[in-house]
Amino acid sequence: MTKIDIISGFLGSGKTTLIKKLLKEKLLKEKIVIIENEFGEIGIDGSLLKKSGIEIKELNSGCICCTLVGDFERSIREIIHKFKPERIIIEPSGVGKLSEVLKACETPELKDILHINMLITVVDVSKYEIYLPNFGEFFENQIKYARTIILSRTQKASHEKIDKVVSSIRKLNDKANIVTTPLESLKAEQIVAVSEQDTAVSLEKQIKNVVLDKRLHSDCCECGHVHKEIHHHANCRCGHEHHHSADEIFEVWGMETSKIFNEEELKSIITMLDNDDFGFVLRGKGFLQVDNGAWVQFDYVPEEINMSKVDPDYTGRICIIGRNLNKNGLKKLFHATV
Repeated sequence: MTKIDIISGFLGSGKTTLIKKLLKEKLLKEKIVIIENEFGEIGIDGSLLKKSGIEIKELNSGCICCTLVGDFERSIREIIHKFKPERIIIEPSGVGKLSEVLKACETPELKDILHINMLITVVDVSKYEIYLPNFGEFFENQIKYARTIILSRTQKASHEKIDKVVSSIRKLNDKANIVTTPLESLKAEQIVAVSEQDTAVSLEKQIKNVVLDKRLHSDCCECGHVHKEIHHHANCRCGHEHHHSADEIFEVWGMETSKIFNEEELKSIITMLDNDDFGFVLRGKGFLQVDNGAWVQFDYVPEEINMSKVDPDYTGRICIIGRNLNKNGLKKLFHATV
């Protein structure tokens, strides 16, 4: 099946800039066809296209989501037959509804030959409060149906403004990854990795799959018997056998944040996880921006913290695993505002 990437965004949001970045840094080695449904000139640099096998297909006589559905199906079949691409990138009209573009890709004639892959909406953080009330029907639709939302022009926005926009977006779509780090600071491979998978789930799995420290192995179940093992059949030291899944024993709390931390302050915050006020915190992991544009990864187990420099991530992320977690307390500890 051919991958379909849909990169939407309201007029002037920066979706063409994003596509150029993905092509230049990550996707040039793939056989790609780009379908542009914008009313105007092709936005991708001709010089970039000459370096690759990328083909452009323009659909300028109407929107994919209305008059062109029949033409769109025929175009897709022709493209696959003629070029046999690994990936088709669709750049819909800035005023198109993402739900309708999806519907056009999922017709009975196409659903067996296409795999819906990346669903990205680019949102200009500086224009969000203008577009939302004035173009809500189209603007909200692009947000609601996206799997990844990339905020553009965040380098010019305050942390408070970014938080406000993220909070508003979460009310429309609470499942999408929201990228708050400026595109200039990210590598294309990071954007693709984020957009092709649910990173929140993968971070949680990453933590759950870690062999937990010896404090875990002395944890007690509700009956009061102490487990030797807690991931499979747990035999208590008293001889009783218990059957618990990890979900019965552990709680997970996580957040995304665009906050920039002072590195020393962050170390103090993480040290506070040893405090029982936040519940029994067994494991923590995070990728956060600190002073001077640097990024760090922290790994926490009780009474032990490791921090290391890492490349910028798509936005700050924290995941905490434990028992009887004080989630409101954790939010306050990390100054969570979204």
